[in-house]
Amino acid sequence: MSINQPPASALGSSTAAVEAPTTSSQGSAQFIERLKLAAVRIHTTIGWSGVAALSTGAVLALACTIWAILEGVAPPLAIMVGYCALVGSACLCTALLVIQNLAAKVSPVVAKRQPNYAAWKLVSKLSITDASRLWCDIEPGCPGSQESIAWGMAMIDAVKRGELVISPRDGTRVAGQSAGSQEQNNPTWHTQIARDALKSWAKAHGHSPQFLQP
Repeated sequence: MSINQPPASALGSSTAAVEAPTTSSQGSAQFIERLKLAAVRIHTTIGWSGVAALSTGAVLALACTIWAILEGVAPPLAIMVGYCALVGSACLCTALLVIQNLAAKVSPVVAKRQPNYAAWKLVSKLSITDASRLWCDIEPGCPGSQESIAWGMAMIDAVKRGELVISPRDGTRVAGQSAGSQEQNNPTWHTQIARDALKSWAKAHGHSPQFLQP
């Protein structure tokens, strides 16, 4: 054996010393990965609101326990107080999950209902509220949108300016022209307009909505 060659025992000890930190670091990395996976699972199960409630409860339980011990309360009793706070936060988290599940069941996603264009094209006159919805591809009777409200206001303004001539109601013809003129000056969402008048007004402004097409 060469004089400069280290003994076998020295080599073994140095190798073990190198492997020991490596094994320790690998164990720490695996522990951190497990914590990350657990955090992801908890967040997926209870959501941000549940995580906030559970975290607040844990901090409150720890704070209550420390405060009770500092005030001279017996440690077993202090631990019981902290445990009660933690259980209360867990109950709150469970209640939030139940409420979220119930809300998801009660409020299903409602698909947008397309108008029955074949039927509405046979209607000779339409109210402003129905025409504004059909203009935006919304079935009359369904909730309107910001866009349909904007078109309704545009139609009302066009009636006031005389660009859109209203279709007189059955009662106004008997009462005379004054009732029709009053509605022309002060139209409402229920004011009715003939299909041809709507078509001419839309064409004048470069529009051709589907419900006015042949």
